[in-house]
Amino acid sequence: MSNAFGDIIREWRDLRRLSQLQLSLEAGMSARHLSFLESGRSRPSRAMVLRLTDALAMPKETANRALHSAGFAPVYPALPFDDKALEPVRNAVKMMLDNHAPFPGVAIDRWWNITDANHGAAALFAAVGVGGSANMLEVMLELGDGSTVENWEDNALIILSRLKSEIIHYGGDDKLEDFADRFARHSRLQAFKSTADYSQAVVPTVLRLEDVRLSLFSTIAHFGSVQDIGASDIRIELMFPADEATRDYFEGG
Repeated sequence: MSNAFGDIIREWRDLRRLSQLQLSLEAGMSARHLSFLESGRSRPSRAMVLRLTDALAMPKETANRALHSAGFAPVYPALPFDDKALEPVRNAVKMMLDNHAPFPGVAIDRWWNITDANHGAAALFAAVGVGGSANMLEVMLELGDGSTVENWEDNALIILSRLKSEIIHYGGDDKLEDFADRFARHSRLQAFKSTADYSQAVVPTVLRLEDVRLSLFSTIAHFGSVQDIGASDIRIELMFPADEATRDYFEGG
């Protein structure tokens, strides 16, 4: 992977499947100027770097690399999550998870590591026997080796689709690609002769816990104005009951 500015732009233009003309129009510049930037015959201004990284929908980490390669200081911070500046973000995550109780809710990072969870999620993980895992993808892969999730294949296909979209967004990611490969090669998906039933209004996760059958679906939220690299990747996944029996299970617990 080259660290030359022109090579970074060309690489990401190829990833986004844009011609020089298409990217130049999106960034508000001439195709000739873009060609000169990619070949190294011209040097970009800081504003031009940011226009190009925005037009290419680069992740913040990569945009910082492009700025550095052009001789400018990075724009986007990369703070430890316990930094005081991120206290409003931590408070918002906690508020969303706490307010969602008694239903399960988790916060996950770029690689689906669980960074926070409410009591409903902890109780659910313990009930399905995966309380020791700290990664949502590992949880789902582990559940695929048993019969707890009735429609595991449907959910695995949806997760695989999400992973592919995230890999494209990040321009490749070794960890996410490894997870995608593990899902694609899983014996249950290899033996699955159908596709997810997208004709359903909602594709829930259906769990069988001894004599209890739970049906849950999720909403995923992320921060729109957080500029810190790590914090902007955090997603809050809130699970909702898809039927009255599931609602009663959590509200009665």
